[in-house]
Amino acid sequence: MYFVEKVRTCNPKEGEVGIFWLGQAGFLLKNSKNEILAVDPYLSDAVERICGLKRLMMPVLEPEELNPNVLVISHHDEDHLDMDIIPEMMKRNPKTKLLAPKTAYNMCLDAKIDKKQLLQFDEGTKITCGGFEIEAVFADHGDHAPDAVGILIRTDGRVFYFSGDTSYQCERMKYAASQDVDVLIVPINGEYGNMNALEAVELVNLVKPKLTIPSHFWTFIRHGSEPYMFDREMRLEANDCPFYFMCQGEGIVWDGTVLRMVNS
Repeated sequence: MYFVEKVRTCNPKEGEVGIFWLGQAGFLLKNSKNEILAVDPYLSDAVERICGLKRLMMPVLEPEELNPNVLVISHHDEDHLDMDIIPEMMKRNPKTKLLAPKTAYNMCLDAKIDKKQLLQFDEGTKITCGGFEIEAVFADHGDHAPDAVGILIRTDGRVFYFSGDTSYQCERMKYAASQDVDVLIVPINGEYGNMNALEAVELVNLVKPKLTIPSHFWTFIRHGSEPYMFDREMRLEANDCPFYFMCQGEGIVWDGTVLRMVNS
């Protein structure tokens, strides 16, 4: 089934949230109100054009098929703030709100995105958009993106923690860890200042989520990541914390206890 059809036909009940992996750090969340929130969707070849990194996998949908109610950007790297697709997407969807930290926010202004659609989203900011409560929390992506943020999202009684591109900083991450997280989404590539598999497991043990989904791997030929090591370390060091490797384009529904596949 085509990815767009999977998303369209997914109808979470109250207390459930649909989760779809776009690849890299990109996800869609769909709540019981059929509202869609996108995080860091990367659907173009901007990284290859700018940095020379070729894709391993094609995008799961065409840019014109991405029409979320809310778009949340963690920082301004091309694989998170995809400026090859976002200006046109925002123009096509004038009711969509885009949340982004200062640097990415200013880049969106420079791209002539309607200011009424933009919300600056720096650490400590809390914003409600429809049925989504969204909070910017600490992330450490070094000097390259000093205003990068992690993201807490609350909807349908569920709490999602997107750590964002970040190193592991135990003390600074304790606030997010204290939020009774349902689903932790964490990078494991260990490059460009991100946590590697071992550090990601440390964060899992700090947060103690009900479910962990690893991300930020196998999108580019040269981009780090050792999924097998994350799998091994989770089984050795965090065997009381369930985890699930999603396939690019896959959808699941989470109800706080169990997950089920979308259209499987």
